[in-house]
Amino acid sequence: MTTPTISAPTNGIGLSVVIPLYNKARHIKRAINSVLAQSYTDFELIIVDDGSTDGSGELARQVTDPRIRLIAQPNVGAGAARNTGILAARAELVAFLDADDEWLPNFLETVMGLQARHPTAGIYATAYRICQKGKTVRIAFLGCVASPVGGLLEDYFRAALGPPAVCASAVMIPKRVLAEVNFFPVGIKRGEDIETWAAIALRHRVAWSPVEAAVYHQSAINRACLIYPLPKDVPPAVPVEAFLAGGAQPISSRFYAEEYLTRERLEIAKTHLLAGQRAWVRELVQKTAGTVLFQKKRWALRLMFWIPNWLLRAMAGTLRNIRGLVGR
Repeated sequence: MTTPTISAPTNGIGLSVVIPLYNKARHIKRAINSVLAQSYTDFELIIVDDGSTDGSGELARQVTDPRIRLIAQPNVGAGAARNTGILAARAELVAFLDADDEWLPNFLETVMGLQARHPTAGIYATAYRICQKGKTVRIAFLGCVASPVGGLLEDYFRAALGPPAVCASAVMIPKRVLAEVNFFPVGIKRGEDIETWAAIALRHRVAWSPVEAAVYHQSAINRACLIYPLPKDVPPAVPVEAFLAGGAQPISSRFYAEEYLTRERLEIAKTHLLAGQRAWVRELVQKTAGTVLFQKKRWALRLMFWIPNWLLRAMAGTLRNIRGLVGR
């Protein structure tokens, strides 16, 4: 991919907000209104309509506010849509919100406070809540900052062994940092955001606030994780392995960066195994050799490898039913 050229930011705007939009007619106005309701108001909102066919762009145009700009382009994917918004941004700081999620009114105020206290960080993120079927769930993050004013994560990849500390709808990043890692990858159907977070976290500290300032809606329609299949390997492997192979010392520890890849690979290997992609499973498990934190999961996958597909699927269905009964 050719590195895009970015122009110098225009003075006078505190930050730019980018919403990539593709077929989210049921949710886009909620996302836009949550931006316009922010307590911090010195921003521009760039909505990139990535070839929507359900009228999403028309609905976005119905919201009138001088801070809103709408850019229409053919469908090329979320990563490319975010990149379009970044290149059009007039501020150095760029915050992201997916079209089916929403911010609480204090999100921009919170990340701007983080940036003021930690101006050299590469990522500014907040805690968030998950909403599924109308119920909001709080998340128990791992290895994150407990102070109400936030701070720098000790190790991004250690935190990433738990629920994702950085969410695509609860993050702000300087344009210069995004340019350094060649922006968001293009051509990846899912996981392009976590590849970008990993690439940045290898080079820069991550500032994080425990304030729950965003809502991630898992019940929204047309989510990439539901409509696109898992990749053969985890997207963060590309920047992490290339960086470590170069001999540079990551800001986050090498140990946890490697263990993070192991965890991600073993997770998608289970799905590939149920789908009958046994060659992919074997390759993924082999790539985790030498790591130490997830040996039990690795051995369990090796044992499952010899179970016929029909029996694995039956076992998975039974396990889901048991969990459903326990949860009632």
